[in-house]
Amino acid sequence: MPTIILVRHGEVFNPNHVVYADLPGFDLSVTGVQQAHATAKHLAPIDIDIVLSSPLTRAMHTAAAIADHQAGIGVTVDPRLTEFRMYPEWTGLTWEEVERCFTDELKCYLTDATRLRGASESVSELFDRMVASVSDAIDDGHGTIVVVAHQDPIQALRLGLVGRHLSELRHDPPPHASATTIQKGDGGDFVEISTWDPETTDL
Repeated sequence: MPTIILVRHGEVFNPNHVVYADLPGFDLSVTGVQQAHATAKHLAPIDIDIVLSSPLTRAMHTAAAIADHQAGIGVTVDPRLTEFRMYPEWTGLTWEEVERCFTDELKCYLTDATRLRGASESVSELFDRMVASVSDAIDDGHGTIVVVAHQDPIQALRLGLVGRHLSELRHDPPPHASATTIQKGDGGDFVEISTWDPETTDL
């Protein structure tokens, strides 16, 4: 039965607290690199079939660390795993500016993102593209799949797979470089097996 390991990329160097979304140039911080390698070491004993990654640099570098600890596999980049595209007009602003200029939208995003109005992408659309990527990997015969992406996409995929409501998008989001393991049982339903993050180990 398929096993899916959901990995959020490591911490990003972002001293100005910019909403970077899909802007180029935002890579892992020193801590983020350490986190990525800690996660790679944690996953090293697992026989991984494929490492899927968002095309954004911070995700690809996290995915590369994981793939480097596996024999004979690289990173498969899938544009469907990119950041949540809810409000492109937030991109490049600081979070302080977003709070000041988009107060109602930010409050809705943080409490129940399924109620966002005027968003370029809904949470259900986010889930649909994420699960399509995973479904294609399963259809290709991959049994153990690592998905490296971003906070909201990873959380949406996690919630949707295990049957939780997407309104929980911002409830207990995955920490940087965390690895959440989900398996498909004999009955066909996905079940969350475990969650691990680098805070549990020495960096």
